[in-house]
Amino acid sequence: MLSSPSKAPERLIFLDQIKAIMVALVIASHTIFVGILFTTDTRQMIVSSPIYEASSNWFGWICNTFYMNILFLISGYLLPNSVHKRGVGYFAKHRLLRLGIPLIIAILILNNITPLAGLAIPNSTVFAQEINTLPLNRIGPQWFLVILILLNTIYCCWAFIRKSRFSVENTQPLPGWRSWLMSAAILGILEIAMGHFTGFWSNLKNSHLDGLGYQGMHLWTYCFLFFVGCKAASHQWLERINKRHALRWLQLSSLITLVLVATNHAPFQVPLNETDSQTVTPIMEFLSPLIGWGYMAAILAWSQDHQQPEQHWLVKAGKDSFGAYLIHIPLLAGTMITSYSLGVRNIWLLGLGSTAIAIFISFSASHQLRRIAVIKRII
Repeated sequence: MLSSPSKAPERLIFLDQIKAIMVALVIASHTIFVGILFTTDTRQMIVSSPIYEASSNWFGWICNTFYMNILFLISGYLLPNSVHKRGVGYFAKHRLLRLGIPLIIAILILNNITPLAGLAIPNSTVFAQEINTLPLNRIGPQWFLVILILLNTIYCCWAFIRKSRFSVENTQPLPGWRSWLMSAAILGILEIAMGHFTGFWSNLKNSHLDGLGYQGMHLWTYCFLFFVGCKAASHQWLERINKRHALRWLQLSSLITLVLVATNHAPFQVPLNETDSQTVTPIMEFLSPLIGWGYMAAILAWSQDHQQPEQHWLVKAGKDSFGAYLIHIPLLAGTMITSYSLGVRNIWLLGLGSTAIAIFISFSASHQLRRIAVIKRII
C-alpha cells in the first residue's frame, strides 16, 4: 500500500482519557511530597506512620515508571501532524507561546504561592523566615515544559531541514517484543548511569531547577518515548497495539513490581537499611523502563477498548488536564492545610481525602479558566 498524505484526523478521544487519568495520578503521587515539605505537622504525621509513608513512596515509584513516559509518548504522537497542518514556522511560534507562557507564569507566580503562604502559617516549614531565604522562582513540577520546548525545537529543526510532508502509512508492523525488550535494557542501563550522579541531582533539587533534580535521571527515557511517538504517528502504532501482548507484558510488569515490593518489605515498613537500599536501588532503576512498558501498553489498549463519547466527563477532563497540572501544587497544599485545621489527624484520611479533593478542584478550576478565550489558547 502506498503512503497517503495525512488528512486532518478526528480527535483521538482515547488520548484525552489517558491524559486525564495520568495527571490525576501525578497529583496523587505528589501528596506525600507536599505533606513532608510544606508543614512540620503533616511531616510528623507521615513519619509516624511508616506503613503510609512506604505505601505512598511505592505508589509514586510505580506511577513514575509510566505516567510521565506515556505523556511524552502522546506529545510526540500528536506533534508531526500539528507541524504539518500549521507549517514549521507558525507551529514553532505557537508552541513556544503555549509552553513558554505557562512556564513563566508557573515560575513567577504559581510556584511561589506555597512558600509565600507558608510565611503566615505557624506550622509551615518556612514560617517566620526572611523572604530572601524562601525557595522562590523554582521550576517545580513544570520541569516537563522545559524538556518539551527542547524536544519540540529539535523536531521542528529536523522537519525544516528535511522539508518532507507528514504522511500515514499504516501497513508497517509495530516493533516486536524483542525491540521493546532491547530498548528497555539500554534505557535501564542509562537510568543506572544517570542515577549514579547523586550529588548532581541533589544540588539541582536545591536550585531553581529543582524539578529536574527529581526527574533528570529519566531524561533519556522521556526523549526516547517522545521520538518513538513521532515515528508512531506515521504508522498509527498506538491505534494498532496488540492487546494480547499488552496484557502479557502487564502481567510481567505486575509480577516484577510485586517482587520488588516484597524485597523491600513494603508497604509494611520503610525500605530496609542503607546498605540493602544501595543494592536494590540500581535493580529498580534498571527495571523501571521494562516495568513501564507493560503499564503503558495496557493503558493504551484499555483506553481504546473503553473509549467514551467526546462529551463524557473523562474526555472533558483530559482537555483540562494541562491546566490542572499547572495549578495543582498550591491547591493540594491548601487542601491538606485546611483538612488538618478542621481536625483531621488520621494520615490515611488526610492524605486520601486531600488527594481526592485536590484532583477535583484542580480539574474544575482548569475547566473554568478555559472558559476565558485568552487562557484557553494557552492551556
